[in-house]
Amino acid sequence: MRKRPPIVTIFGHIDHGKTTLLDTIQNIKITEKEAGGITQKVSAYEIEYKGEKITFIDTPGHAAFEKLREKGAKIADIAILIIAADEGIKPQTIESLELIKKHNLPFIVAINKIDKPNANPEKIKKELSDLGVIVEDWGGDIPAVNISALKNIGIDDLLELILIMAEMLELKYDENKNGEGYILETIKDPKRGILAGCIVLDGKVNLGDYIITSSSYGKIKFIENPFGKPLKYAEPSSPILLGNFENLPIAGELFKIGNKDSIEAIKEELKEAELSFRKPIIIEVPEATMEISLIIKADLIGSLEGIEKLLRKIAEEQKMNIKIIKRDLGIVTTEDLKLAKNTNSIIISFNLKNPKSIYEEIQTLNVQLIDVKIIYELEDILNEIVQIKKTRSSEKGKLEVLAKFSKTSTKKTIGGKVIFGKVSLNDRVLILRENSIIGRGKVISLEANKVPVKEVTEGNLCGLIINTKTDIEIGDILIFP
Repeated sequence: MRKRPPIVTIFGHIDHGKTTLLDTIQNIKITEKEAGGITQKVSAYEIEYKGEKITFIDTPGHAAFEKLREKGAKIADIAILIIAADEGIKPQTIESLELIKKHNLPFIVAINKIDKPNANPEKIKKELSDLGVIVEDWGGDIPAVNISALKNIGIDDLLELILIMAEMLELKYDENKNGEGYILETIKDPKRGILAGCIVLDGKVNLGDYIITSSSYGKIKFIENPFGKPLKYAEPSSPILLGNFENLPIAGELFKIGNKDSIEAIKEELKEAELSFRKPIIIEVPEATMEISLIIKADLIGSLEGIEKLLRKIAEEQKMNIKIIKRDLGIVTTEDLKLAKNTNSIIISFNLKNPKSIYEEIQTLNVQLIDVKIIYELEDILNEIVQIKKTRSSEKGKLEVLAKFSKTSTKKTIGGKVIFGKVSLNDRVLILRENSIIGRGKVISLEANKVPVKEVTEGNLCGLIINTKTDIEIGDILIFP
């Protein structure tokens, strides 16, 4: 897996400076090319800052983004909420904030036009606090920066914040797989034919490949960057223009790269994915002795497919029915948590960087979430949960981690206090962080008062060596089924 650049989208009230900000960052006057100075289409641009690439998407509430939001797809990694310092919160500011919150996008507040005589950044921060958004210098956790997009003030500070946030998100892609991404806009060019503005999310797109959506396909005869420079290939998170399609694809569609022989199969696969995203699935096996309900959120369609295949295997091996209440792309949302609570479902979060607020809500609602990045880890944890349910046993013991010592790739030495029941040598263990299951393991050494023991009971301190690949942190809870 290789690091990929962040994809940043800018939200805000009309005329608060979204496109001017992009102009300044790019040093290209985009606004003058647009009718009335207001952006009429989605445009994506890639820049390089301090050796790191950043992709910006200018989003004027485009239909493509509406469709992608409806599907829960995650194009943007980071949002910028831009607010004019001389005007304050406006209706579209509130709408933008609601969209950001709804999709749990990490975001930065950019207070623009601070060069204006009547600019009042502190008033903006007060108005934001009234909406429940507390910026960092007011004691909250939302980064904010004062800028003037027109006068190029504070732009470096904004770009620095984006790179810091991107580093925390740990954005990755698989360079060995065929490319996939989304159609942002479609163009019918009288000279070059049917073209599409796309953004690559994973894999690689090459000249000569076939690009396929659920409604169209075409052989890639050219690839250009946003400024018309010809490319031989494109990688995530690259915005590109490419052609030629046989007929107009639909803005908002997922695309996959294949070859001539795979066109129909991929089209059918994508059509099925479009139709089945939110349809419940029941995996039934003969002579099932139990049932489990799941909600699956993942980074890519390929991940959803892999998880479904794994679940079918587990259902067969464990003789159980599995009800998939919902499967979708993008980070876990409040709606997912409420659905899990109402349907008594476990949420699987696969290869996602969910916001801190979600983990706080998980604890409030007391729902269970499995948070993993590797498919075999998911298999191990699910099998452990199934065994617990089959024996109808609750946890035998529970330990709070109070200290961590040495660690290797497979062994973690920790100290803790038994807060319920007892802990025994050779016990299996589930590792919980903020009520989310993040790993599993086994107790291979147990000590009390630096003396090896076979078990430690409630209220007592102990030292343990856990055989696990999962890093254990202070504050984690270990469950012993």
